[in-house]
Amino acid sequence: MDSAATLVNPAPPTYYFMTSTNLKNATIYVHPGMPLYTITSDGKQTKISDRRTPGRIVAIFHQREILPNTVSFPERNGSAPISVQKWLRKTKLADGTTAFVMETDYGPYVWKMISSHRQKVYAQCDLDRPIASCSFHTTLSSGKPAFLLEYDAEPLREDILVAYLLQRQRVMSEDRLIDVFVGSPAG
Repeated sequence: MDSAATLVNPAPPTYYFMTSTNLKNATIYVHPGMPLYTITSDGKQTKISDRRTPGRIVAIFHQREILPNTVSFPERNGSAPISVQKWLRKTKLADGTTAFVMETDYGPYVWKMISSHRQKVYAQCDLDRPIASCSFHTTLSSGKPAFLLEYDAEPLREDILVAYLLQRQRVMSEDRLIDVFVGSPAG
């Protein structure tokens, strides 16, 4: 028996909810009366603002028509925009699974596709234990979280939030393209 093992249970995961799937105006919260982040968009850029610190902008996602989309973090790297394709780089894992590697101050994290509308996030050094789970369904039913973070992922919350929104937008764009080229099912 390993004497270094501890019998303390880890804290439960934290569930995060969105008020709307429309990223032009949405709020992220843990409890309905406690908004954490506001998402606003004018079509060209999407801002994620911290509701607990007035005036603090967590990130800005710049949508560009010809050049690659970028994301900037006003409190990091002198607010310099980073190509989304570099910050959230598409890759193939050893098992052939499509994934996205997110570069953070804590090291690389892998967004692994579980299904077309679900992804899990792993530390790149431990692809067996997810630190976050995300849902990208077109509608979020009442009481269903947009994503959850394990207790030890909280320092990455803002990185995961920004990547979640970018991944959500990518999945929804792919769904729209499929509907255009294949046609949506007759209802």
